[in-house]
Amino acid sequence: MKRTTTSRRVLALGLSAALAAALLGGCGGSPAEENAAAENSGDATAETSSNAEPVEMDLIWWTDGNETAVMQSLIDEYEALHPNITINLQEIAFEDLTTKLQMSIAGGESPAMSRCVETTISQLSDAMVDFNDYVDGEALKEEYLDSVDYLYLAGDQIAAIPTEVTANGMIYNKTAFEAAGVEVPTGEDDIWTWDEFKQALQKVVDSGAVKYGMVIDNPSHRWATILYEFGGSLANEQGGNLSSPESLNAINYTKELFDEGLAVSSIWLSGEDPNNLFRSGEVAVHIAGTWMVQNYDENIQDFEWGVTYMPIGTTRSSVPGGKSITAFKGTGCEQEAVDFITWVTAQEQNARYCQECLFVSPRVDNANIEYPVRSEEFAVFANELANTTPAASFDLSMPGYTTIAYTALQDLWPEVLAGKLTPEEMAAEIDAQTNEYMQENGYLN
Repeated sequence: MKRTTTSRRVLALGLSAALAAALLGGCGGSPAEENAAAENSGDATAETSSNAEPVEMDLIWWTDGNETAVMQSLIDEYEALHPNITINLQEIAFEDLTTKLQMSIAGGESPAMSRCVETTISQLSDAMVDFNDYVDGEALKEEYLDSVDYLYLAGDQIAAIPTEVTANGMIYNKTAFEAAGVEVPTGEDDIWTWDEFKQALQKVVDSGAVKYGMVIDNPSHRWATILYEFGGSLANEQGGNLSSPESLNAINYTKELFDEGLAVSSIWLSGEDPNNLFRSGEVAVHIAGTWMVQNYDENIQDFEWGVTYMPIGTTRSSVPGGKSITAFKGTGCEQEAVDFITWVTAQEQNARYCQECLFVSPRVDNANIEYPVRSEEFAVFANELANTTPAASFDLSMPGYTTIAYTALQDLWPEVLAGKLTPEEMAAEIDAQTNEYMQENGYLN
């Protein structure tokens, strides 16, 4: 896809006294009289002139791995291109993020920028800039997968720009499948149906190559992949949708996997660790996601493993998760913050960030990144993400909703497996909670 060159606005020379006071929060120094725009490509022509006013900005950050080091290297490069810009990467614990931002905003001392997740946007979008005011918003949205809209949009507002995304998918014990003589799908043209998958899984177990058929992470986010592939969803425009025939087919199919002993029930009933079970070599398949690639690459020594395509029901799907970067209003350096964010999330810089951090990119033009390890496996995950059904985006786009639905699934799926609830009763109970949420939040008439 053609990369968009973002348009830039010139900051007004006469900032109000209130805005100048707010400047003390997220930025230091005075704003440049004329915006020194950084093109997305970040080439040397975007360098700031030596006489530009100095600007110092804070970027609130947390880390799950090596993201801090990788982001700092990109910041160093940007500062070299823009000698008047200083970006302070301030690392905090994720659990402190919302409180810190809320207090900073309430005190008139918003940081210039922050890493964020979808809940940050749903809670604080009013305090965030609208990137539509700085760039061609429609062109920017075309650069990103449709399935990640919830990571950066708040209605018509572009409240942030995505940096990375996770994807659910199927990790398998390659050694066990080969020992059983079972070939896995190697491309989009030979993907299993769910019935074919069950037959293949049973054959691997019956061969004695493994003790267990499969483990599925918690009965919410990861299981939702099966739900969407059967054509179901948690909700739709009419309200709760778990009682629909498609959703119930997904629930009943999953229950059969457990009832027939192909899926390990202790994962959902008593919280046994699926990662440890798969690493033991006793399990044929783990439905998890991209976050497990580095773990398994480093820690599995006794057998070969790989990633294959999730089976298809009525459609294909994954369930995305991810993070973004936002800028805040009232700091006096909104333009400079937007310039950095659009630079660091552009194709080249984002590819390097995702490559070094082992993330899938949310950009459509970064679907085939070459990683230091497991590029083929990441390519399968990226393909799953690109084929994610719009139903997943609908569920994820309602602020706070999936927390309610996922919590209910985690509470009620064990009841179904234990025979204390029928699939229909679980679906009806969660649909009632969905309808209440959607009614209270204006999603239903």
